[in-house]
Amino acid sequence: MKLRAFALVALGLAACSAGAPPNSPQAQCEEQAENDPAVVAIYQRSNGTYSYVGYQARDELLMAKKQAIVRCMRSKGLAPPGGVQPVQPR
Repeated sequence: MKLRAFALVALGLAACSAGAPPNSPQAQCEEQAENDPAVVAIYQRSNGTYSYVGYQARDELLMAKKQAIVRCMRSKGLAPPGGVQPVQPR
């Protein structure tokens, strides 16, 4: 009985961690985006504060990460060039 419970728990944890494989181009680009100079500058400037200014920094951070991922994917030839520019929050 304990072995069955252990197997179910292990299977559940494996299912929860399922996502993009760590060696996939998407995962590599997401990791690379964390080290993008624009993203690092926003991290340094915001210091993790979540005041009104922090929320603006969060929006800028999300946009900078997304742009860095798209640039990386395009450099690997996996994202189509061009497209519609995303709406930037005010």
